Amino acid sequence: MRPVTQWVAEPPRGWILYDADCGFCTRWAWRLARIGRVGSRGFHLAPLQAPWVRQRLGMSQVDLLHEMRVLTVDDALYGGADAMVFLARQVWWTRPFMVVTRVPGVMALLRWAYRWVARSRHRLSAACALPARPPRRRTT
Repeated sequence: MRPVTQWVAEPPRGWILYDADCGFCTRWAWRLARIGRVGSRGFHLAPLQAPWVRQRLGMSQVDLLHEMRVLTVDDALYGGADAMVFLARQVWWTRPFMVVTRVPGVMALLRWAYRWVARSRHRLSAACALPARPPRRRTT
């Protein structure tokens, strides 16, 4: 059974936006929502494909689906690794992780790792509907 998306017109703090057409993304969004109890922290899950999301963010569908995002009720927008760190700040037991993110170079590494996972997600989940990227051509 597929989880039902939690969405209300205006949650207390904001939305966690994920690619609902990607099995990998959907599983991780719901897993993190359960672990971090995001509903009790004032956030709700919503698909990036929802018409209101594209309209509110003013982004094309292609740009919108590059990474998960967190949209706060005051329209602050975080994407990718920055969104994950923002969410981690909302959970008291992630404080040791938050200290590590302040070390020079760690956020750059997290952003690189997030982009790699986002690019490779079609390889990481057979349920993901994204097409495989063509192999890179070598120039000699």
